[in-house]
Amino acid sequence: MTSPADQLASRTGYVLIKLGEEALAAAERALAPLGLRAKHVNVLTLIETHRLSQQQLSTGTGLDRTTMVGLVDDLEAAGYATRERDPDDRRRYVVSPTPAGLTALRAAAQALDEVEAAVFSGLTVAERRTLHRLATRALDATRQRG
Repeated sequence: MTSPADQLASRTGYVLIKLGEEALAAAERALAPLGLRAKHVNVLTLIETHRLSQQQLSTGTGLDRTTMVGLVDDLEAAGYATRERDPDDRRRYVVSPTPAGLTALRAAAQALDEVEAAVFSGLTVAERRTLHRLATRALDATRQRG
């Protein structure tokens, strides 16, 4: 008879959830010295080359509007982003990175590269590519099903 822990560990979804939790925790630890969290990096990445409204950011990240307002507030307070009225639609705000935000984003990318290397250190480069390809394919199929 298998134990409950063994039953869970035999499920790919469970293993991926646990791996994701470990990766997120490691990412949060690596980003903390920069005054960032993973969600902040997500927003900075989206606005790196495009001014986006808070609504577009909410849609792009899958986060609700209230959470997005808080994230943009955090980025503004840190000097990493600005929020201004959209000159084409005064009802909405657009969010842009500051030079300090772009510098922080580059530092975050380096920190996240190091985290990813550590999290996946038990895999070869080819295995990492295969895992990424398969996980991406599964995620895309899940999203298409809605």
